[in-house]
Amino acid sequence: MKITLFISLLLITLSAKSQLITKKIYSEILGNSREIRIRLPKSFQSKPGMKFPLILTLDGDYIFDPTSGDVNYFSYWDDMPECVVVGINQNKSRLQDSRFDTNTNLLDYSGKDFYNFIEQELVPSLEAEYRLSAFKIIIGHDITANFANYFLINGSSLFQAYVTLSPDFAPTMPDRITTALANAQTPIWYYLATGKNDVENLKNTITKLNDNLSGIENRLFRYSYNNFEDESHYSLVALGIPKALEDIFSIYRPISKKEYKETMENLEISAYDYLINKYEFIESQIGSAKKIRVNDFIAASENLERTENWEELEKLGQLARKEYPEHMLGNYFLGVAYENLGKPKQALRTYQNGFLLQEVSFLTKDIMYEKAERIKQDFGFR
Repeated sequence: MKITLFISLLLITLSAKSQLITKKIYSEILGNSREIRIRLPKSFQSKPGMKFPLILTLDGDYIFDPTSGDVNYFSYWDDMPECVVVGINQNKSRLQDSRFDTNTNLLDYSGKDFYNFIEQELVPSLEAEYRLSAFKIIIGHDITANFANYFLINGSSLFQAYVTLSPDFAPTMPDRITTALANAQTPIWYYLATGKNDVENLKNTITKLNDNLSGIENRLFRYSYNNFEDESHYSLVALGIPKALEDIFSIYRPISKKEYKETMENLEISAYDYLINKYEFIESQIGSAKKIRVNDFIAASENLERTENWEELEKLGQLARKEYPEHMLGNYFLGVAYENLGKPKQALRTYQNGFLLQEVSFLTKDIMYEKAERIKQDFGFR
């Protein structure tokens, strides 16, 4: 109980540091105004050149708050980028907003209008005002989770990630989802959740869909699923949102011991190329131009030293020197590479030049001094 209270207070504190906006948007398509809430990142004003992913929550009346709290918490620890979180309040309109034709199982009348409102009015207005990146996520629960999938099956490029929490599917929707994801031509993230105490007929349909999605062989499709042990149709929402965010932004996080052991130790490419690809993917697909972390440089260097790939370690050193010119990180990598490439004089000069730079992580001036002195003794340099 104390731990839960602490986390709740922390999420509230972190959320308070970002800007909350509540406003009504008049829709020509709907013929009425809709209330939305917007949580801007705390660095929105201080970093005017930065773009942010969008997380759009349907059922914003109860999904917006936990989502914005989780986003602030994860981004505080750099486990995901800061995002613009938008919630559409639907407490009086969710049934008509999610309406579909019972013959075709496609959106009809008010459901189609709400779809067009999001695609043609809401998101374009948000893009014009809030510096959004190309990466966008939509989150829904039961009938609004079903609604979110119409963007997917219609081939819309508006959203790249879908979070479907205990969806109440239209009869043909699971088959259409499976087909759309199997044939995806661009990267798509899909999260699906149910619980052991979920509504029985929903749980059965979701379980069958999971079986189908788990068998899809499409390298552009990224999928995760949870069947929570003790959760009901409503309580699983609080667990599903952070789990979905963790999975969607797993590539963004610093290289962990798990990633190193399960992925980097079994690479078919060099650790240098893996590092470059990781950050290029973060920028191109998530829309976050991010400086390579010191921790990730060190993880790549450990792999390159273990595999004795000295040429690639030299490239890593040059990159580290470019990214962190004030730190001795690049000089250390270059010195080790030169030593093992049979270039002791270059290694000595590189270590010595590192004395004047800032210490970082495990690297100290003493370590650089010891490296230089050992080369002097081994080769008789003065």
